[in-house]
Amino acid sequence: MGNNKTHIEKTAAETKSIGFDYQYYFFLWKLLSLEMGESVGLEVKDDVHTELNNNTQVLYQVKHTTQLNSDGTTANLTTSDTDLWKTLSNWAQVISDSNDNRTQKNEQLSFIKKTSFVLASNKSSSANNTIVKSIMDYQRDPNIIAQTKEVFESLLKKSKDETLKGYIHHVLGLDFDVFKEFMLKIFFELDEDDIIGKCKDAIKSDKIDEKKLDLVYSGLDSAIRADNFINIKQGKKIQITFEDFYSKYRRHYDLARNDSLSIKAFDSSLPEELELQIFIKQLVEIGDLENSDFENIAEFTRFKLKLQNNIESWLQDGVITQDEVNRFNNEAINQWKIVHRRSFRGIVDEQDFNRIGLEVLDSIRDRQLRITDQPLDTDMCNGTFYELSNVPEIGWRKDWEKYKK
Repeated sequence: MGNNKTHIEKTAAETKSIGFDYQYYFFLWKLLSLEMGESVGLEVKDDVHTELNNNTQVLYQVKHTTQLNSDGTTANLTTSDTDLWKTLSNWAQVISDSNDNRTQKNEQLSFIKKTSFVLASNKSSSANNTIVKSIMDYQRDPNIIAQTKEVFESLLKKSKDETLKGYIHHVLGLDFDVFKEFMLKIFFELDEDDIIGKCKDAIKSDKIDEKKLDLVYSGLDSAIRADNFINIKQGKKIQITFEDFYSKYRRHYDLARNDSLSIKAFDSSLPEELELQIFIKQLVEIGDLENSDFENIAEFTRFKLKLQNNIESWLQDGVITQDEVNRFNNEAINQWKIVHRRSFRGIVDEQDFNRIGLEVLDSIRDRQLRITDQPLDTDMCNGTFYELSNVPEIGWRKDWEKYKK
C-alpha cells in the first residue's frame, strides 16, 4: 500500500516534465558536439535530428523513464517495450510516407541510405531483449535477415496487445528489401543517464578549463533555452547550424578562455532574519533603510553574498590568493577611511551623525573597486562595503565602532 500513488502524484508536472527536459538536454548535447557544416534540430524531423557534413542525417527518438528495477537501477528496454515499438513503427511510417514522396521502393531505399535511426534512452540495455539482439546480430552478419524477420513475426503471433501488434505490422509491412536496409541502419544509445555530464564533456573537449565548465555550461543553457522559447513562440523551427551556433554563442567560450575572473550570479536562497545583520542595522540607523523595507534589505544582502561566494570560489579554484583578497579589502577600507575622515572632520554634534553618514554611504556606493586588476560590477563593489560594515570593519556614523561590541 505504501507504494500506491495518489492521482495527483500520478499526474504531477515533475514526472511529465522530466521527459521534455531529457529531450532538451539530449538536443543540447548534440548541439555542443556539432562540427563545421553540420546542424541539429529539435522536434523538426524527429525528437532530435542531426544533419552531417557528408549529406547524411541521423534521426533520434529520445525516451526517458523514471521506472526502476528492484535493485534500484533504471528499468530495462524490454522486448515488448512500448517505447521501442512505437519508435520502430514511427520510423517505418516515415520511410514510407506518401506525403513526403516516398511511396515507391526506390525512394524509400534512397531515404534509408542517407539516414541513420537512433533510439536514445536512459533505459538500461538487456541481453534478454530479443528484438535488439536480432537487429545487432543481423548487422554483424547480413546473411541472417530471414532469422531476424522471424523474431519479429514470432513476437507478432505471441502478442495479445493490439497496440503492440499494430506497431509490429507497420515495420513488417515494409517491402522486404526496404526492411533489410532499415535493419542495418537502426542503432541504440541506451544507459544515457548522465546527459548533463555529456554536455559538459562536449564543452571541455573545446579546450575549456575544467574550473570554468559550469560557468560556460550554465551560460549556454540559459541562452539557448531562452532562444528556443522565443523561436517556438514565433512559430519558427528549432534547427541550428554550426555556423549559427558559432556566431551566436561563441562568446561564452571566449569569456572562459581569457584570464579574467569568472563572476557567478547569486541564485541561492537567502538566510533568515536578514534585518539582524549588522550592516542592515547600520543602514537602518542612518535612515537609508527601514526595518520594513524587505525588498531592499534582500537586494543588499544578495550583493554581499554574491561578493562573498565569488571570492570563496576564486580562492578554492586557486585563481586568486588570500594575499590578493587582503589587498582588495584593504584598498576598500582605505577608500572608506578617506571619505569618512573628510566628511566627519569637525563634526561633533550627534544630531549630524546620520545626515553625514548618509553622505558617506552615497559617496562609497559610487566607488569602483578592482580585484587582480579586474573591475567589479557595481553590485559587487557595494557588496564589498556591505560585508566590511557587517564584520564590522567600517561604518557610516562617526560612532560606528559601537557595532563591534
